[in-house]
Amino acid sequence: MITIKKLLLATLLLFFLPTAYCQNDSIQISGRLKGLGNKSVWISFADDAGVSRSYRANASNDAFSLKVPRLQRPAIARFDVSISRGLNATNDNKTVSNPAPVLDLFVFDKSIQITGDALLVQFAKVSGDEENHVFDTYKQLVKKDEMRNYEIMQLLFNGEKNTNAAQSKALSAEATAINRKLVNVKRDFVKNHPDAFASVFLLTRMQNLYTAGDFISTWNSLSSKYKNHPIAERIKAYIKKISATPEGSDAIGFLKTDNHGKTINLADFKGKTVLLDFWGSWCGPCRASNPHLKALYAKYQSKGFEIIAIAQEQKKLLSEARTAWLKAIEEDGLTYINVLNNEDMDKQNLVKDYNIMAFPTKILLSSEGKIILRITSSATDDIDLALEKIYGF
Repeated sequence: MITIKKLLLATLLLFFLPTAYCQNDSIQISGRLKGLGNKSVWISFADDAGVSRSYRANASNDAFSLKVPRLQRPAIARFDVSISRGLNATNDNKTVSNPAPVLDLFVFDKSIQITGDALLVQFAKVSGDEENHVFDTYKQLVKKDEMRNYEIMQLLFNGEKNTNAAQSKALSAEATAINRKLVNVKRDFVKNHPDAFASVFLLTRMQNLYTAGDFISTWNSLSSKYKNHPIAERIKAYIKKISATPEGSDAIGFLKTDNHGKTINLADFKGKTVLLDFWGSWCGPCRASNPHLKALYAKYQSKGFEIIAIAQEQKKLLSEARTAWLKAIEEDGLTYINVLNNEDMDKQNLVKDYNIMAFPTKILLSSEGKIILRITSSATDDIDLALEKIYGF
């Protein structure tokens, strides 16, 4: 027999169950950010179905709280405050803006807390679950250097007002040195945390910090825990593309005409170590790496080292592409071999053949014409080290 007491209990359970279910189906993202006041905060991420979601809440006396869905797998989230933190400067009567970085974190199945400074929210501490805890370990390793880089960026952005040319040059050199230092810190973290979601996430941003071969081996060394996560697909796609020119394979031959009208046949360079430099006059990082390439050329040319710079210009007309290309060669004082991929591209497109996805991309070839290494950008010293190994200094 059902008593009135049992009936009331059952009714109460029916009433509270939906609430309990909703609570279990969500997590809290809360915290306190110094200087936030009563401004709002927002967070965005893709849910388990891949649908982009965004949530916003007003703070009260620096404190905030957001309720978001609990997820079956960790999602990369972006968190920011509604305080203007970007930089604006006027250059040649044009306003140039540089938005401030947001805070990267993970949303998963446990509530998390965020603490720090609202004006430096990208450096805030995130705690509450294992994946963010491991990620915070990484952040602490790089925090001091990244904060200094952020400070340098602010100084350089307002350079005309706060620094002279010599100071700007010194700051740029300092930032470059910091970034080179951080390369090994980031690589070591990924190597030492093969099970962490943070390692997979970081690898999606670190293609330029490895040679192609090292990137593939690093990916292969990670555990299978998150290798089927959606963000891993971009890593797999990248690996598929760079695998078109694997280390140890024969370089793809070509015939091109250089800036002096001479036919350049890659096959003629057997017996020499050759660096293929894919670049363009429009590419800032490419132009910035040219002084270093010139230094390497001066150091090793007499020992049998050659550079073949392969330019890809963004002009529609070939005549315009040639003009921009030749002007950049003269301005940068490039004395090594230069060819223009735009010319006779219908016969052979080296950017397509070598699967070049970003500029600059550099491919080092052995004296036998085989690929030693491939790397995008100039953020590492892998080429320098390879040449030192080949030539003994």
